[in-house]
Amino acid sequence: MEKKKIKLIIEITLFIIALIAITFIYYFGSNQELKEEDKTEVGIINVTDENFEKEVLSSDKPVVLEFYSNMCPPCLTMIPTMINLAKNNKNIKVATVNNSDTNTKEIVEKYEITATPTIIIFENGEIKNTFVGVISEDNILKALK
Repeated sequence: MEKKKIKLIIEITLFIIALIAITFIYYFGSNQELKEEDKTEVGIINVTDENFEKEVLSSDKPVVLEFYSNMCPPCLTMIPTMINLAKNNKNIKVATVNNSDTNTKEIVEKYEITATPTIIIFENGEIKNTFVGVISEDNILKALK
């Protein structure tokens, strides 16, 4: 009986190690970072301290602004959502702010971004809604109404 327990513990431990390895490879194994050219191609705007006023606060459309980090697994899961928003909703502006970029420190500090992903929806230069963590496209669209 004792040998069966030890064998079961070893099998469970190996399973957990394999699961951790697969998860690590999934999130960090491939470069899932959205390149600037790809972002522009689908209509996602890269926001920095320099263009924030023009692209977000002075926008004539509502803006869905995502604060993200390249080393954030939940941020990687938001990439398809942001792409779909940009491709399928021409009545909104989709933009991203890379928290790791030195050209975004003022925005990150101004809006006290401490967790990624953080989504802030702006309308007429004012914050309409804020979400921290992964959120679905449907929930973002509901918040825009």
